[in-house]
Amino acid sequence: MTEIATSIVDTIREPVLVLERDLTVLHANRSFLAHFHVSQDETLGRRLHDLGNGQWDIPDLRRLLGKVLSENESVEDYRVEHEFETIGRRVMLLNARRLRRDPDMEHIFLAISDVTERERTESELLASKEFSEKLIDSIREALLVLEPDLRVESANQSFYDMFEVTPEETEGRPIYDIGDGQWDIPDLRMGLEDVLPKERQFNDFEVTHDFPTIGRRIMLLNGRALDHLPRILLAIRDETEKRRHEADQKVMVGELQHRVKNILANVQSIAMATLRRSSTLQEFEGTYLQRLNSLARAQDLLLREGSGYVNLHELVSSELAAHGWEEDGRLTIDGPNVTLSRRETQAFAMLVHELATNAVKYGAFAQPEGRLDVTWSIARKDGNVGLSFEWRESGVSFDEPPGRNGFGTGLIRQSVGHMLGGTSSLDFTPRGAVCKVEFALEA
Repeated sequence: MTEIATSIVDTIREPVLVLERDLTVLHANRSFLAHFHVSQDETLGRRLHDLGNGQWDIPDLRRLLGKVLSENESVEDYRVEHEFETIGRRVMLLNARRLRRDPDMEHIFLAISDVTERERTESELLASKEFSEKLIDSIREALLVLEPDLRVESANQSFYDMFEVTPEETEGRPIYDIGDGQWDIPDLRMGLEDVLPKERQFNDFEVTHDFPTIGRRIMLLNGRALDHLPRILLAIRDETEKRRHEADQKVMVGELQHRVKNILANVQSIAMATLRRSSTLQEFEGTYLQRLNSLARAQDLLLREGSGYVNLHELVSSELAAHGWEEDGRLTIDGPNVTLSRRETQAFAMLVHELATNAVKYGAFAQPEGRLDVTWSIARKDGNVGLSFEWRESGVSFDEPPGRNGFGTGLIRQSVGHMLGGTSSLDFTPRGAVCKVEFALEA
């Protein structure tokens, strides 16, 4: 090689080899020696595949040089990947050109670009991008990536699902234009245009907005202006259902407190009334526990139904079963399907319990020929649905009707009608007791 050619090769920053036709190294520039950690003595005059104790015996390199020698004048960016003992794995792009000065003198110019670090960096960037994209898509909150002019660069799947828009309607558009202007929200403008430029972030910025497509939404917005990239991250948490649930919970707790208060008031009322009309502690205990159990049975039915309404037939059957009576030849329970509210259920449970207690002591349940028919019907009057309930005992003979105006009798004749907003009556005939109750059912 001439001195000029050698100087040119040595100034090239890439590793370069000049090979003879038999692949003997005629010249190696300083970049080659430094890059692959070899000396001139280990390189010059040696066959290429013998360099570094055979480390350069690379099948892909042999194929490349074979092409240059047999077919082409040059080969560009031929990718070779190889594990060197001294410097580890390297990815190289090889550029080879055949130089022919005359038919008897032919050289191969081999330039080597080590792209190991570049490919590693590109791979890491791709992996980082993929990681970021998958991370964003895995976040349950809606997330927007905005450009400095507030155009949407991208959005995650949660955003599309939550706000029922498509990527075509979102990406590349100003955020205020999404969904035909649905996102032109004054509070959002204030957060993005006033707060963010000054503070570089905002946290749990609450925005309430009525969307034409998905209705009213309560949202918490978190914004971040990135430090090393001209982008804005906007995370949106939909708090609508949570707030609705909290409101429902508050109403439920209030209702529960009200119900407990009413139940305790009923318990206290039953206790005081029973105590006033009991001559002994034993009499009080028996009567009070029976009435308390009746109240508990009504509460069980209300809790079991869950809706706050109880079927009248089920209520009557349950109370009479507690006294050992079921529908057979001596008991009939008949009427259309009627459901009672919580207030009506509690009043009716007390009514049926007191009637059944009287029947056990004096009436149909106390005598072998006794019979009980419980019936009801529905009538409409003045736009209201009214219930007419009748308890009729028969097969009973009284030497004289029970004359004691106790708690149960007073409850049936006076309190029940008042509690239900209707009328109630209790009569003792020679054949047995007859109770009638009429009131308007709650809507």
